[in-house]
Amino acid sequence: MKKDFETLAVIQSDGVVQLVLNRPSSRNAMTHEMKAELDAALDEAEIDSGVTAVVLRGEGPVFSAGHDLKQQFGGKPFQARTFPHASPSVHPKLPRAWYFRKPLIGAVHSYVGASAIALVACCDFNIAATGTRFSCDVFKGTYPDVEWLPLYVQLPMRVIEKLWLMGGWMDAEQALQFQFVQRVVPEERVLDEALRWARQVSLIPSYAFARGKDKIRRSIELLGLSSLPSVLDPAAMPALPSDRASAFADVVKEKGLVEAVKLRDRGFDPDISRV
Repeated sequence: MKKDFETLAVIQSDGVVQLVLNRPSSRNAMTHEMKAELDAALDEAEIDSGVTAVVLRGEGPVFSAGHDLKQQFGGKPFQARTFPHASPSVHPKLPRAWYFRKPLIGAVHSYVGASAIALVACCDFNIAATGTRFSCDVFKGTYPDVEWLPLYVQLPMRVIEKLWLMGGWMDAEQALQFQFVQRVVPEERVLDEALRWARQVSLIPSYAFARGKDKIRRSIELLGLSSLPSVLDPAAMPALPSDRASAFADVVKEKGLVEAVKLRDRGFDPDISRV
């Protein structure tokens, strides 16, 4: 596989590839470039006969802060960007990772921001470090984009409402209760456990895994997931006042992201924010 990505590190051993989010100084915040490189890396892994499974993890103190909000509020909204070299998604245009036909194992630790949660939701199985925080605090009443659709079929309705309407969060132990993650282990064991799962699932013939995974994913889409992109299309929604979003963007530009988040979260009870 190609290994000279700008935002990713690639480690390959015995058929298992580690795709590592590699912007630790920025808490692995997901830029346009990182998302495009992830798509391209999954393309390569899918057609490389030497790759039996992929483990997705983050370098440094956190898995990923989520979207790079400096880029998002600096005039480059993610939904307005396209990348001709990344694989186009098929209907219903879910993230590229959703369609990856080989085993994809998430290995997460410390903090998983909103966009990163959407990415982890496309993994087949997830291993989380004890105390990992899955945070959708960025929402607080804003609606999610298409990339978050897999969560509709993975989490209970009340949890979805909590995360998206009030900007909530859950820890690894709660995520385990919902089977959003399959194991919770000490942080120093997360990678080893994820690799163990990758090696186990690699014992299944690749054609059998791909065929079974395709059937499961298409069945989930037929349950209603395929109709949701049109419902979430901003063009189909009534115009809403944007003063709050504009104020947030202004503070990001003038005082930085930390101060903008403080302003946004003022008055919210952190205890109520937890799922």
